Amino acid sequence: MLHRNLQHELMDDPHLPRDQHELALKGLSRLNRFTGVAALMYRHLRRRVDVNAQRPLRILDVASGAGDVPIYWARRARRDGIAMEITLLDVSEVAVDTQQQRAAQAGVDVQSVHADCLAHPLPGGFDVVTSSLFMHHLNDEQVGTLLRAMKVATDATILVCDLHRSRMNLAMVAFAGRVLSRSPVVHIDSVLSVQGAYTQAEFQTLAQAVLGGSIEMHPAFPCRFLASYEKPDPAKPQIITSVAAVPTVSSVAV
Repeated sequence: MLHRNLQHELMDDPHLPRDQHELALKGLSRLNRFTGVAALMYRHLRRRVDVNAQRPLRILDVASGAGDVPIYWARRARRDGIAMEITLLDVSEVAVDTQQQRAAQAGVDVQSVHADCLAHPLPGGFDVVTSSLFMHHLNDEQVGTLLRAMKVATDATILVCDLHRSRMNLAMVAFAGRVLSRSPVVHIDSVLSVQGAYTQAEFQTLAQAVLGGSIEMHPAFPCRFLASYEKPDPAKPQIITSVAAVPTVSSVAV
């Protein structure tokens, strides 16, 4: 697992039969519940809620799949009395249909947008733009394209949750995929996903090169990481600390 091995996954096939696609979406939803990724991301979103704001926290979730993660946020926000306005975006019509069906079953209201996040600009004006379990499908150039689009779409924050590549995580995900899902697509793609994933350090380096500034990395047990980026606030003046010059004897590359 020293090197990233990005391969085409079955879920990436636009011609995947609908019944196989729907079964795979169910399996991925079970995996998401098992890992608790939705709760982890919700805690980070809740910290960004301004209790004095006169409007909801506006969230765009990119490549939402079945929508179980953002629908969980909507349910928790309703229970906690927090105003969130959540928009889901996915290239798959099957996924978009599934999102609305599940939102109706959960008794929450979310918006769904059918669009290709790599081929078209993202809708803008959001407080937070999120993505979960999508970056490992993309090559470096595509990740850069998407991160730049996410930066344009938000006024403040980007949150990315994805798999961390390691031998241990490969074994754990392969086992969980077979235990928690009957979908052959999930059985195959779960292994390919970890093999194609970034390590935390790789993603941090790439994201910082694309976005500038600092990318905070948070381990997300099991098997994942959460990366967060905050846009500089132009309304806040930058603090410049003056330091007395010190003679330089030598330079050391780090």
